[in-house]
Amino acid sequence: MFTSYKDINEYLQLKNAGEMKMGLERMRSVLQKLDHPERKLTCIHVAGTNGKGSTIKMMASILTEQGYRVGTFTSPFLVNVRDHVQINGTMITDRELKEILDQMKPLISELERGGLGSLSEFEAVTAAAFMYFHKCSTDLCLIETGLGGTTDATNVITPILSVITSIGYDHMNLLGSTLSEIASHKAGIIKTRVPVITAVGQAEAAAVIKRRATQCSSPCFRLGHEFSVHSERSGGGKEVFSFSSFYSKRREVKIGMAGEHQVRNAGLALMAVDLLKHEMNWVIDEDSVISGIKKARWPGRFEVLEGVPTIILDGAHNPEGIRALGKTLKRHLGVRSVHVLFAALKDKDTGEMLKPLEKISSSITFTGFEHPRADCGKALFEKSAMVKKTYTENWQEALKHLLQSTKEEEVLLITGSLYFIGKVKAFFNSR
Repeated sequence: MFTSYKDINEYLQLKNAGEMKMGLERMRSVLQKLDHPERKLTCIHVAGTNGKGSTIKMMASILTEQGYRVGTFTSPFLVNVRDHVQINGTMITDRELKEILDQMKPLISELERGGLGSLSEFEAVTAAAFMYFHKCSTDLCLIETGLGGTTDATNVITPILSVITSIGYDHMNLLGSTLSEIASHKAGIIKTRVPVITAVGQAEAAAVIKRRATQCSSPCFRLGHEFSVHSERSGGGKEVFSFSSFYSKRREVKIGMAGEHQVRNAGLALMAVDLLKHEMNWVIDEDSVISGIKKARWPGRFEVLEGVPTIILDGAHNPEGIRALGKTLKRHLGVRSVHVLFAALKDKDTGEMLKPLEKISSSITFTGFEHPRADCGKALFEKSAMVKKTYTENWQEALKHLLQSTKEEEVLLITGSLYFIGKVKAFFNSR
C-alpha cells in the first residue's frame, strides 16, 4: 500500500506534495495536536553531509546486540518509503503506518485551514515515525536529519547526544555556498548542555561547530582531539582499525563497511557508545560493541552484489562522496577496469562530482531515472570531459547492456543519486 512518497501524498491528500519545505512551524503544530510524542522519546540526533546513515547503522547494531529496542529514522529511503522508519532493523508495516496516518489526517486538514499550509511528505513521515517509536516503547531512537539541521523537520527533538558527521558542499542552494554557512545549518541541532560528537575536519567548519557547542554549554568531542581512530588494514570489503578516547582504547576493531570514511563513522559510533556507557550509565558490554559494529551493514553504500562481474552500488551523491568512493575502490579492488552507470539529481553539483569520477572510470554511461528532480542522461553526458562515454534515458536497458558487456575481471559501478540506487536495488531484487 505505502511504497513511495506518492502513496503517502495520495492517502493524506497533501497540498505541498514534492515540495522541499524548510521551517519547524508545521511540525510543532501537528506534534502538539498529537500530544508531543517526540518529547517522550530518548533520542540521538545525527546531522552531516555524508556518513549519517552509516554512523546510525553502527550505533543501532551495537545497541541491538546488547538487547535494546532501537528505533531508526533515516533518509532518503532506498526501495520502500517505509524504510525510513525501523525498529531493530525491521521497517514499519503498512497496517501500522496506515493506523498512524489515519490519526494524523484530520490534524493535517486543521493545519491547512489554520494558515500554516500542508505538511510535506517528509514531514508527515517524520511525525509518523515519532508516533510509532513512542507507541512501540523504544529504548533509544536514532534520528537522521533530512536536510541541514536548524530548520530540518527532525529538529523538534531534544536529544541526549548530537552527532555531526561531516561537512561538504551539498544542497548549496539551501544551506549556503561556504563550509562555514553549511556548518552553521548542521550545528543547529546542538542543544543546551547536550554533548556533541563530530568528525568534521575542515578548520572553518569545525570552528563553527565548536563555537555553537560553547554557546550552548555543550561538551564537544572532536575526532582527532577528544577521540581518535587509526586505520590498521583493509581488504575484502572490511576495515580494521584502532580507537582511543578518554574512556576506552580498542585495538583490532573490525567493520564490514569498506572505506577510510567508514572508519571515521565507526569512530563516531564508538564515541557515542562510550558516552552512553560511562556518562549516562547505559549497560553496554564490550562483546556487544565489538560484535555489533562488525555486523553493521548499510545498503547502497559500497554494496558489493554477489555474482560475476563484480557489481558495486554506491550512493555517492556529492563531490565528497565520489572522492571517498574512489579511495575505497583503490583500497579494496586495486587496479581494475571500472565501467560506470551514473545518474544524478539536477540540484547536485554534478560538474564537481564528475571530475573525480572520470579519474577512476574506464567508461561512463549517463542515464536518467524516474524522479521529479532527476537530471537527464544527455545533460550529464554533455558536462563530462570523459573520452569513452555514452548516454541513454532508459537506465534499465543501459544496465542490462552493461551486465552483458562488462568482463569477469572488470567492475561495474552504479553510482550517483541514492534515489537511483534504490531503483537499481529494486531491479536486482525483482530478478
